[in-house]
Amino acid sequence: MLIKNFYTIQRFETSDSKTKAVILLNPEHKVYRGHFPGQSVVPGVIQIQILRELAEQSLEQKLFIAEVTSAKYLNMIVPDKNPLSIELNYKPTDEGFSINGVVKNEEYVFSKVKMKVTLK
Repeated sequence: MLIKNFYTIQRFETSDSKTKAVILLNPEHKVYRGHFPGQSVVPGVIQIQILRELAEQSLEQKLFIAEVTSAKYLNMIVPDKNPLSIELNYKPTDEGFSINGVVKNEEYVFSKVKMKVTLK
């Protein structure tokens, strides 16, 4: 985990081409002191990092993000919007995998990310 104690995994299910996870954010994490004081928000780059980390766990391989082909941030994630559901879909490529990820909860879709990863 690149950012220690930022989130915990509550549920993790994986199949050949899909992963579903439920995570809880740590609202006391020091990242929120700078992003942003008075209105804590999960930075987009951290959302992408969480998707990569969950993909690594699912695929049991270290991954390098070669390209983020699309990142749509539809709603702000504040740390009290727990739990978050993460859905990942994988397609093998010659270099690694193409991954589509969605971050949501029961009310909102927060972000949709498409990225290409290679094996480290």
